[in-house]
Amino acid sequence: MIPLLRPRPPGARKKSTLERDAERAVTGLTSTRHGYFNSFDGTQLFYSIEGEGKPLVFCYGLVCSSLHWTYQIEHFRRSHQSVWFDYRGHNNSETPKDLTSLNLGAMARDLGLLLDELKLDEVVLLGHSMGVNVVLELYRQQPHRVKAMVLANGTPRRPLETLMKSNVAQGGLKFLRKAYDFSPELVQSFWKLQKNNPLARTLISIGGFNPHLTPPEDVELYLSQIADMDPRVFLHVLENYDNIDMTAWLHTIDKPTLIIAGENDMVTPVAQQELMHQLIAGSKLEIIRHGSHCPQMDLPELVSLKIENFLRELG
Repeated sequence: MIPLLRPRPPGARKKSTLERDAERAVTGLTSTRHGYFNSFDGTQLFYSIEGEGKPLVFCYGLVCSSLHWTYQIEHFRRSHQSVWFDYRGHNNSETPKDLTSLNLGAMARDLGLLLDELKLDEVVLLGHSMGVNVVLELYRQQPHRVKAMVLANGTPRRPLETLMKSNVAQGGLKFLRKAYDFSPELVQSFWKLQKNNPLARTLISIGGFNPHLTPPEDVELYLSQIADMDPRVFLHVLENYDNIDMTAWLHTIDKPTLIIAGENDMVTPVAQQELMHQLIAGSKLEIIRHGSHCPQMDLPELVSLKIENFLRELG
């Protein structure tokens, strides 16, 4: 499989891996390293490392990719190791034989094994959306592996209960499950048709991003990635994700934590990040004005600065 290339900043032509490596050699920046490792059940998972220094490990959201952290990975590779991996069933990683392993617990175990593979003991973890829950679940499983956490646009409990400030999406998930069980081929065909659906593009642009700030090519790439995803993966992961409730133990977290929220987040309302802030003692909350569910793509320089200040405080 070919590693997923993140887009270049707006206005620049997308470049191949070889071109980017050559650029970094000239500027003194370390080239990207890609690799695979086998997880606990033999599923082969893809990872990527950029830069040198203290490690920052980026975790993206449901049926997403490193695209959602692209600007921060690009920013921090100049001073840190920027590490990311593809979840089981996502992008360059294999889909497990046992589809019931498409859950947050298994993804957190995968993350722990990645840290073993790279011989990383104590790291700063950055999660966006569902990636917040992957990070938190790793903390629950192996708190000694976590130095600090950056939690962006996440929720500590059932995400579909508050999606668009309504629980109507929970009914939609049940309908999609019934439709898939009735005719998997029909659902798969409909799923792939969304790649060229202007309505789907508009809804995703308005619902998940600030269309006035996020470059349209980023939204286009995200829609394409969703359409290429196996809908079975989406269903299994989302069904597990919508059953989480981490509120009972968040008060036990004793690691430095930065919580980032988008002021206009329609997917995960700000109230969910405020709840996490209340439950995690000593945490810091940054609400990004005009930010959507992806403030790190809407206003990448601002979000990178907030993270940089947090890292500086860690020493």
